[in-house]
Amino acid sequence: MAGDRGVRIGRDAVGNVITTGDDNVVEAHVTATKREAPVADPATVDVAKELAAIRALLTSLESEHAQKIGRALDDADEEADNKDAGSKDELGKALDRALNYAKSASAFALTASKLAPHLKNIVAWLGDKWGALLTHLV
Repeated sequence: MAGDRGVRIGRDAVGNVITTGDDNVVEAHVTATKREAPVADPATVDVAKELAAIRALLTSLESEHAQKIGRALDDADEEADNKDAGSKDELGKALDRALNYAKSASAFALTASKLAPHLKNIVAWLGDKWGALLTHLV
């Protein structure tokens, strides 16, 4: 059967098996690797410094969501200054929002490697619960 056998992927295709053609038999074994745990001692993380570095990287991206990224980072900064117990969760949520918006920028993949050490330090400070933030780097 003739036809278009091209594959077009608009965003990420991680952990997929894609096959085109006729009468193919495919056996695939996809395994997920466990993310390495953050290595920074939470007590040594300078949250303001890490957030400033993250802000510099994310706001340098050309994105249609630039204002939303900025507002989410403003929220994260505000929570970093707040000392009550819920502030870490609110900071994590704000950072998650900023990263979700930033991922739509075309140059995000290039920025991810520069973002990684800062985000890992923030995750170490936030706690294991926020390890999912590191999935934005993939």
